[in-house]
Amino acid sequence: MTEKSAFQETYMRAAGAVAFVTIIDGKGDEGIGSAFHIGQGIFVTARHVIEGASIKEIATTKSARLSEEAGGKTAPPRRLEIIDGPHFGPDGLDVAVFRVDLGDAPLPAITVGQHTDASLGEDDLVLSDILVIGYPPIPFTTIPSQVVTLGQINAVVRVRHSPVLHFIASAMARGGFSGGAALDQSGTALGLVTESLGQGDMPVETGYMSLLSIEPAVDLAAEKFGFSTHGAYPGRYSDTLFAAKFSNPSSDSLSSFIYDASLYVYDDDRDLFVEINCTDEALLAEAIATFHAITPVTRNDVDDGYVLYIPNENPPAALLLDAGEAVAALFERSGYRRMASERSQWQLKA
Repeated sequence: MTEKSAFQETYMRAAGAVAFVTIIDGKGDEGIGSAFHIGQGIFVTARHVIEGASIKEIATTKSARLSEEAGGKTAPPRRLEIIDGPHFGPDGLDVAVFRVDLGDAPLPAITVGQHTDASLGEDDLVLSDILVIGYPPIPFTTIPSQVVTLGQINAVVRVRHSPVLHFIASAMARGGFSGGAALDQSGTALGLVTESLGQGDMPVETGYMSLLSIEPAVDLAAEKFGFSTHGAYPGRYSDTLFAAKFSNPSSDSLSSFIYDASLYVYDDDRDLFVEINCTDEALLAEAIATFHAITPVTRNDVDDGYVLYIPNENPPAALLLDAGEAVAALFERSGYRRMASERSQWQLKA
């Protein structure tokens, strides 16, 4: 027997968690897209797959390999019924979530990535290998068939029509892939398929597809269903209580990853520090004073000119968050644009 590659093993674990979604659009035509299960009966898909359409059927087509806790058995494909949703993200975000009735039969879930726009550097995922699973239509087949392909992340970009990072991947974009999962070798979802590369009437660049970073899907599932990546508090488990990065539209930057101001609040219940940066020294001083007025901090100079601010008397997370939002509001009032932000929830526990 031929030994399976790492990505084959990843695919076998994930295949049963990816479903097709058939829809009837406003013209009465039938279409198809993809969705994937992230746990608790919650599925993620692309907004454009289901918005303005009626959902005809949702079903898996692969046997599901269940965990050892479920006896390590396989479960056959099945049709699924939505019991909550679909819910859509804000305008400009091509993401939707819905919840299905799993009954007593478990369904494998795809782990979602913990990265955020605020934490990603411009080169962090470039040249990472990925596996994409979805349901592009195949002529003459009698039922929807799952298709899987390998690709590579070739660029991390910002696009005009969306506030969240996109990944450009070297894999063929076909319609039914929309809403499908893009996984790393460990099986973690880094993003979801949203579009091909094309503009206006120009020919589509067939060798690539665009992936929406998984971040807004996690946030939307947390908002609508209380989804948690760690089982206790909605959203991610992160020691970053609050982070935000800003650009000054009046600056002439050649990179969308060069920021003119930033704020970072770290709180892991033991260590606590704040970092505030801005290329405008006067605005930086005002930002520090704004934070200090809400909860006092002490300046701490570390190596290589690095400066941290240590909050006095271990203030509660909610107060630190208020101070962080006040600094963010100051930057925005000063004409800066918020490019990325991140908030964690577990520190806000009573």
